[in-house]
Amino acid sequence: MEALAVIAILVIAAIGITVALRNRGGGGDRSLPAPSAGDEQRALHGDVRRLGPGDVVNYDGTDFVVDRTLRFEEEGFTWDEHLLEDEVDGRRLWLSVEDDEGLQVTAYERLSGAALEPGATQLEHDGTTYRRDEQGRAAYRTEERDGPGGKGAMEYAEYVAGDRRLAFERYGTGGWEVSQGTAISEHALDLYPAS
Repeated sequence: MEALAVIAILVIAAIGITVALRNRGGGGDRSLPAPSAGDEQRALHGDVRRLGPGDVVNYDGTDFVVDRTLRFEEEGFTWDEHLLEDEVDGRRLWLSVEDDEGLQVTAYERLSGAALEPGATQLEHDGTTYRRDEQGRAAYRTEERDGPGGKGAMEYAEYVAGDRRLAFERYGTGGWEVSQGTAISEHALDLYPAS
């Protein structure tokens, strides 16, 4: 019985600390309700739905800073992508966050020189066959860590093979940007808001 009381006190303390840290952050639309006692994981690791420029994301043992956030909207549906930069070795990742019938988080890296274009219902890359899951056009706006943001329109297509992803994005009249990614648990991330 004492062990349960200690666990309950630790969970409540973690929630209190998380709420205090979130309230210091400010900026952007981070007005989601505070974590509840039933959401201990988000209370301990942070809420990926609240990420924005300047926040720090620890993923796979590396600290990344959110350099840019893109907020997308397509017919009332919204999702975010965050450019993460490792300021030590220069590695860059994109973190996609969608809250559509459950939270979906995907870590992507850009593929350079890949001779891939969307369009077909299936694509093969590195011995894996991907099937097209979705495609469309969306409006976006950016939030930058350093400097003003922007806005515009883009096209996208996403292909899936289990937890693996191939994503295509084209902004304005530019060419296709191709990224390869993996769906991950939000709890694989530790999040620290900008102060």
